[in-house]
Amino acid sequence: MQFQGKRATVFGVNRSGIAAAKLLRACGATVTVTDTRSTDALAMEIAALEDCSTPDYKKFFDGHPAACIADADFIVVSPGVPLDIPILCEARMRHLPILAELEIAASICPAPIVAITGTKGKSTTTLLTAAMLKASDKFRNVCVAGNIGVPLAAEVQNLTSKDIVVVEASSFQLESTITFHPKVSVVLNLSRDHLDRHGTMAAYRAAKQKISNNQTAVDWIILNGSDASVKDFAASTAAKVLYFMDKDIPEDSSVSRVFREGSGLFAQWNGTRKRICDIADIPLRGRHNLQNVLAAIAVVLVFGVTETQIREALQQFDRSHPALSHAFEPVRTLMGVEFIDDSKATNVAAVKAALESITDTQVVLIMGGYDKGNDYAPLREIVRAKVKAAVMLGEYTQQIEKTLANTTDIVKAKTMAAAVQIAYKCASPGDVVLLSPANASFDMYTDYKARGTDFKAAVDALQPLH
Repeated sequence: MQFQGKRATVFGVNRSGIAAAKLLRACGATVTVTDTRSTDALAMEIAALEDCSTPDYKKFFDGHPAACIADADFIVVSPGVPLDIPILCEARMRHLPILAELEIAASICPAPIVAITGTKGKSTTTLLTAAMLKASDKFRNVCVAGNIGVPLAAEVQNLTSKDIVVVEASSFQLESTITFHPKVSVVLNLSRDHLDRHGTMAAYRAAKQKISNNQTAVDWIILNGSDASVKDFAASTAAKVLYFMDKDIPEDSSVSRVFREGSGLFAQWNGTRKRICDIADIPLRGRHNLQNVLAAIAVVLVFGVTETQIREALQQFDRSHPALSHAFEPVRTLMGVEFIDDSKATNVAAVKAALESITDTQVVLIMGGYDKGNDYAPLREIVRAKVKAAVMLGEYTQQIEKTLANTTDIVKAKTMAAAVQIAYKCASPGDVVLLSPANASFDMYTDYKARGTDFKAAVDALQPLH
């Protein structure tokens, strides 16, 4: 894309919006920014926006007046901006292109892009992939960007063709892409989520599918061969397909795949079968993380990373990255009861994966929050089998309670401190208290991080029961 002399309006003055505005300005565009928040509320964001030699932005705050798009050639939306607000409906009536920050940044990115999406596991797989690529020394720099916290637009001007970018791509980012074309796309899984935004599973799937729409026969798509809804993506892209699966299914040896067998992870690749690493090499707990590792291995095989380099990356993997906080994170063991912070589990699939990862023990589960259109029915059987009590946190848990009725004891709590106290009293030595809400946090907290931090504080404040 050429931006010199173009007029762009950026909706949403947050990290993505600021990065997009700065990038467009640096590329010679005239930039307008708009946000529903007030100037006072945006003081820090405005300071970040104007932290350059030639800011020169037109600004509209406290709403999106018609004037904010009056002269625009195109619009850039931050991921958190819904596409059905009146001003964007008006923009579509005027046939103005509405683009994601990811679209803008990727269009001028000189480095190959690995893009990773899915309902759960994106951040972990992104970081695992980056660690393995770094271990190979095949690239000058391995950049991690996207939904993981650093917008690609903030990094793209520092990249060259000798670098590589691993992008975590959410459905919110993908739905406003048009020409986005990663060298390797990854679809980890697909289950009901964000229907408060997308409306239907078909629309949610369509947004995810944009990750591979523009790929060609020289590109690769990595797909979860154990997930039928994901496996179908192969039919709608020209890219070559490489599957990952947590249990091998005997197939034609020409089918490229990475899989678990016994105590090891293997690849059927370039006509040969080879052992990549041992399951014992994986630094993260849980079956879901095994799948994330398999997906990352599949990506790096495309780039020629060796088994030795993969094992080295796994053995040295740094779990302290902020994106992995609150993701099945052990907090404390008190009188034989283990407490795990899985606040990042904001959908049903993530909760199910967390419960599947806890074996040979009973769970006291803390759930609840802002419902994004969830169907809790897939949790009934695993809750019946593994959960001795479920603590419902918040005021809007009626649907969870109704769906899980008669599967376990259900108790309600109004605060996190109360929920943790109740859960601890329900637990016995050897049990796990798991915060895995299945919902967003916006009913009580600013985000899942604040919720997880509150959980940790409540756990740390617990005194042993006598």
